[in-house]
Amino acid sequence: MKRRVDLLVLDSAETVTLNERDPGDLGIVDEGGVAVDKGKIVEVASSQFLERKYSADKNLRVRGEVILPGFVDPHTHLIFSGSREHEFESRLAGSTYLSILKQGGGIMETVGKTRYATESELLGVAQDRLNVAIESGTSAIEIKSGYGLSTREELKILRTIRRLKRQSPCHVSTTFLGAHAIPIGWTQTEYARLVIEEMLPRVKQENLADFCDVFCEKEAFDRDTARAILRAGAAAGLKPKIHADQFTDSGGAGVANELRAVSADHIVHSDPLQLRKFVNREVTPVVLPASSHSLFSTQYSNAREMLTEGSPVALGSDFSPSNWILGPLTVAAIAARTLRMKSEELIRAITINAAKALALDHKIGSLSPGKSADIVTLRIPNHRWIGYSYGEGLVDNVLIAGKRIVERGQRVD
Repeated sequence: MKRRVDLLVLDSAETVTLNERDPGDLGIVDEGGVAVDKGKIVEVASSQFLERKYSADKNLRVRGEVILPGFVDPHTHLIFSGSREHEFESRLAGSTYLSILKQGGGIMETVGKTRYATESELLGVAQDRLNVAIESGTSAIEIKSGYGLSTREELKILRTIRRLKRQSPCHVSTTFLGAHAIPIGWTQTEYARLVIEEMLPRVKQENLADFCDVFCEKEAFDRDTARAILRAGAAAGLKPKIHADQFTDSGGAGVANELRAVSADHIVHSDPLQLRKFVNREVTPVVLPASSHSLFSTQYSNAREMLTEGSPVALGSDFSPSNWILGPLTVAAIAARTLRMKSEELIRAITINAAKALALDHKIGSLSPGKSADIVTLRIPNHRWIGYSYGEGLVDNVLIAGKRIVERGQRVD
C-alpha cells in the first residue's frame, strides 16, 4: 500500500539535494522529485520511485525544470525609508562611500528619512521588498536594523521586522545593528555605551532579535568597541555577527574568530591569516560581491582562497539604499564573474552555506528528510545555468514549508 503524503513535486530534469556529508557532491537526482508531508521533506528520489511509493493529495509536475532548496539571503538591510540615487551619481563622479558618510550622507541620510517614517509605513515598504525577494526564490532571509541609531528608532525598526515576520511565510531572522554608524554629535565611546547600556537591554526585554552585529570599520567602530558590543549582545542572548573589513583591515575578522561569531560579512580587506582561521573557529564567511559592484570597487572578498581552505562560503545580497539588489540568482551571477565561483559553489553559497550563516542549517538549506520543505523550481535545463544566467524569468515555483507561495514566477496568497 502506498504511503499518503500531502504533496509530490515530480518530473524535474535535475533535483539538487545538497549532500551535506560531502561538500563536493551536490546530490543530484536526475528526473527526480520530492515527497512532502506536513510541511517537511519526507524523501527525495527519482519521480518513478516516488510515484510507486507514495500517493499525494496534490502533485506538482515541473517537467524539465531544476528543483533546488529554497534560497537563503543571510545579509540584508531591508527596513529603511527613501532612496539615495543622487549618491549613486556622486559615486559615478568619483566620491567614495566613506567620504560620503563622513559628510553626513550615506547611512546618516537614510537614518534621517527612516526616523520620519511610521512603523506602518516601514512595514508596507518592507513587505513589497520581501515579496520581490520571495519571487526571486528566497525562502529565508536575514534583516538588520541600523537605520535608527537611537533607542526609540532602533526598537521601531526591530518591531517592524517582528510584524513582517508574523505575516510572511518567509523564514525571517532578525539582527540588531544599532552599531551601524556613530550619530552626528556623538563620540564612539558615548554611543557604544548607549548601545550596551540602553538598547541591548530593551532588545532582550522584548525578545526582538536573534543576532547582534557591528560595523567594524574606519569612521565607524574600532575592533575594541566592536568586541565590547558583541560581548554585551552575547550576554543578552544574541549570537554575534560582524560587518568586517569592508574598506580597510580594521581587525573585524580577528574579532569574529575571537568571539566565534556565527558569520563575518564583507571581509574584503581582512588579514588572510584570520580568514584561514574561520574553518576551525566555525565562522561562516559571508561574501557580498554585489556591494563591491554597486560601489564601483575593484576589490572583492577572496572567496577562492577561503573555498580552498574549506570554508563554507555564503553569498548575501547586502540589499540597502546603496545596493538595490534582492535576487540571489543575480548575486550568484555577479559572484561567478568577480569571484570566479563555479555553479556548484554558488548553489551551496545561496542555500546550505547561507543557512549556516544564520545558524539554521539544521532546519533549512538542503532537501534533506525532516527539514522544512522549502523548494524552488527553475526554468533551466541543468544546474550550471546558476552563475551563467543573471536569473531573469527563471523562477517558476517557490514553496515554503510545503506551501506554494510563488506560481509561474508570481507571488500568490
